Amino acid sequence: MRTRHTFIGILACGLLASCTQPLGHGEIDWDLGARRARVLDILGPQAAEAEARDCAPAGWNWQAGGAYARVRYRSGRLHKNTLATMPEGLALQPGDEVELWPGDCGEHRLARIERRLHSPALDQ
Repeated sequence: MRTRHTFIGILACGLLASCTQPLGHGEIDWDLGARRARVLDILGPQAAEAEARDCAPAGWNWQAGGAYARVRYRSGRLHKNTLATMPEGLALQPGDEVELWPGDCGEHRLARIERRLHSPALDQ
């Protein structure tokens, strides 16, 4: 009898867990490829160019691109660091969580930050 209740409890927990969404639910377009990322560092145009020159589109104007951020995001089981463009007027600091659209160096497409995300711990 006890094993049946344990089995039912485990099954119920598994079903409920499958209904949950990743952190940032309602905020991030997960299905379209966006990721939650953490800002590691803010870079100027010269440092960004030195770090990601080969990944930028041909003729990319690093000075007009504004500020750049080095971010860390999760892709599958791996954590990746990448350079991302920041929207104009968005003030970020290391440790901020952001919505990131990963780039593809092979296609010469830089990652871009869409917006700052609200931290669930700070919203309470």
